[in-house]
Amino acid sequence: MSKTPLLSDAEARAEAAYERFGTRKPHCTAPGCTEADWRSLTGSYPDIKCYEHRAAEQGRSPTERQHPAGRANDPQLEVPMPGNHHRPMDDYKADWPEKTRLNPEGSPALRAAAYVHAAWDWLRVIGERLLAPVAAWLEALEERMCELHGPRWWEAIGLPDLLGRRGCEP
Repeated sequence: MSKTPLLSDAEARAEAAYERFGTRKPHCTAPGCTEADWRSLTGSYPDIKCYEHRAAEQGRSPTERQHPAGRANDPQLEVPMPGNHHRPMDDYKADWPEKTRLNPEGSPALRAAAYVHAAWDWLRVIGERLLAPVAAWLEALEERMCELHGPRWWEAIGLPDLLGRRGCEP
């Protein structure tokens, strides 16, 4: 007898989205848009749009107000954030401990915990949405430059190795 593994809450949310989109590789259908994060997509097959394109379509701003620690922990702190980045932040927040997220008694310890969770979530968004694509682009550049100029292409075209060894050579 085979057992179906239990899904985490985040995995269950992803599975529900994939079912709604009709594919495990959804993407925004707006011309030129490369958004493919299920958390930032809206609608259902075949009308899948990223949050920002859907907002523009509906005459709304593509920018939202993010409450980093959640409204329950700091209702006054709002940070403007592109909607497609805000969506993953809110998804991460859904996995925080409920008592921290809701903080019913206004505990300063839980408020501080919410800020720690929020900082980690910001780092995840920066890593996933900004740094990982830049690393992939640089790796593709490396491959192409090697094809064109050889394995030490930076020397062949006269560029210094800005991240090379520092200090005295052994």
